Amino acid sequence: MEVDQVTKEIEKAVVAYSNEVEASIDQRLEDTADKIIEYIKSHAPRSGDSEALADSFIKQEYGSGSNKTIVIFSKTKSGIVHLIEFGFRHRSGKMVAARPFMRPAYEDLTPTMLDDIKKIIERGG
Repeated sequence: MEVDQVTKEIEKAVVAYSNEVEASIDQRLEDTADKIIEYIKSHAPRSGDSEALADSFIKQEYGSGSNKTIVIFSKTKSGIVHLIEFGFRHRSGKMVAARPFMRPAYEDLTPTMLDDIKKIIERGG
């Protein structure tokens, strides 16, 4: 086998490995975002009309490949999420206790995702 041919084969193997790793990381990121939304839906308040806060969360993707970011937010009730998450003082002076549901979702699921991504990189897709 000639040196040029060996170089081309190595290059093909590296490109295939990179594509497989990128696809696996992308899938793991999507799975984690879906799990976070499920967690939020099961722990966020459900009181109110048919459009409860828990059902208003969506994910939106920006970028692609290694620059991909997934943002999770409330599509219709973004103005009250922080009040429920962190608590607030009512106009009457009464303190309304915090009912965190977003931070626990990230704290529970993100470390596992990061460990899985490290394993994907180490072992390949």
